Amino acid sequence: MTTTATPVSTGCRTCAAPLSPGARFCHRCGQPATAAGSERTPWIIAWTVIAVLLALIVWHVETRGPGGERPIMANVGSSPGSAGPAGGAAPDISRMSPRERFLRLSDRVLGAAEAGDTVTVQRFAPMALAAYAMLDTVDVDARYHAAMVALEVGRQAEALALADTIAAEAGTNLFGYLVQAAVAEARGDRAALDRARRAFLASYAAELRKDRPEYKEHLELLEQARDRFTP
Repeated sequence: MTTTATPVSTGCRTCAAPLSPGARFCHRCGQPATAAGSERTPWIIAWTVIAVLLALIVWHVETRGPGGERPIMANVGSSPGSAGPAGGAAPDISRMSPRERFLRLSDRVLGAAEAGDTVTVQRFAPMALAAYAMLDTVDVDARYHAAMVALEVGRQAEALALADTIAAEAGTNLFGYLVQAAVAEARGDRAALDRARRAFLASYAAELRKDRPEYKEHLELLEQARDRFTP
């Protein structure tokens, strides 16, 4: 008698999110999909260790810059002054939420990338992506930041997976098109870049009327993209 084996449930071994059958990448963190099974426990332990190391490293970076002074943090997309003035009191990392740690790290990476500081990008991007994978909940803004950080270190497939998730969850959200355009540009794919640009411009006005929180926070970024994409 022939029996059919019961499919083994799968989940992302990085962030433990449930995966759809046949998924190549995790919809939550963009990591390649693998079966969870018995691998989950070692990864939970690993991420716990990373969390501790992450807090220690960020604390050190925040409290001691060159010459022992606290460095000014890049704050792409964050409220002005949230990094604190140079030489001010360092933030208490132990009291930061996981999301605050992720945004602080991603802002540092993106600010360094804009300044051409590749050493800082390579140093902090893995920590930022690790912090993203440990978030309990994620939204469009977090996915966008994670995708742009991933792109800075050549992880294009992960960035595109995050863009696809934004599209699946938020339809014509402008940040999904921004990530698609950035991936296409990194790959030198002119056709994909033109599609993303056209979709962004076609959706721009209607999307802004939706008054999404991420639009309010990054309005200047969206306006710059609109001007750059307009023929």
